[in-house]
Amino acid sequence: MTKGDRVNDIGIAGWLFHRSIRRDRTMTLLDLPGACAALGVRTVELVSSFFPSQDAAYLRELRAALRAHGLRTRGIAVDMGDIANADEDARRVDLEALKQWFHLARALGAEAIRVNSGAARPDDREALARITAGYRELAEEAEHTGVHLLIENHGGASADPRNIRAFLEGVGSPWFRSCPDTGNFPGETWEEGMRVMAPHAFSCHLKVYTHSADGAQRWTGRDGQPRAYDLRRCLQILREAGYAGPLCVEAGATDDAVEAAGEAASAREAIRYLRGLLATL
Repeated sequence: MTKGDRVNDIGIAGWLFHRSIRRDRTMTLLDLPGACAALGVRTVELVSSFFPSQDAAYLRELRAALRAHGLRTRGIAVDMGDIANADEDARRVDLEALKQWFHLARALGAEAIRVNSGAARPDDREALARITAGYRELAEEAEHTGVHLLIENHGGASADPRNIRAFLEGVGSPWFRSCPDTGNFPGETWEEGMRVMAPHAFSCHLKVYTHSADGAQRWTGRDGQPRAYDLRRCLQILREAGYAGPLCVEAGATDDAVEAAGEAASAREAIRYLRGLLATL
């Protein structure tokens, strides 16, 4: 099989349902496996802020729901902790709390956790050194538990693809991988960012805002500024890097369109569009 022949599984990044779970409270995390299975996918990524409890009884119930719907849990997006923090006491507490998520992921059969680089400017050299040290420590826990550690381009220091490269190379562990998000790269850095992250990718988030035949994605960001990237080119870069992991849909339309159609309907259309786009590669 050549790199160009690889077929990627399409999954769901749980954040896609954040309106229903966190804002409207019309769903719970226990409902997420059924909602994803109804979309015809086999892979899901969970989100730490969706967990109402981490006790054993709840985790058993969630694991059973995932298994009942035949879902593979690629990872958990962990949205807590600041490994860039200059306050060493606070940073130590966050690192130890983050380590607990490796064990929680293992309890659920999840293969990875995503940990953000923290609240630091991309040019803060002292913070970059703390982030590298933090990821290095967390990568040791990843190896110990057999659960991968992932970095995403999620703002702060990770907004600069050069920093992501430096973190990956500075840690240098096979247990420290990437989770590129196609819609998170600032400005015109999306292609550079994909080239940096794709060779290390363990998972991938896709943001589908429009269904153009050429893969062009254009939308208005939360800051009111126009945003754009080429989804087809992103998929090509992943293929060229030999990536065969899941493509997890995190956004299925612009905010207004999701509000009008609903999360599940917009996700279903995004999956249909993505399958068509993949067929053109």
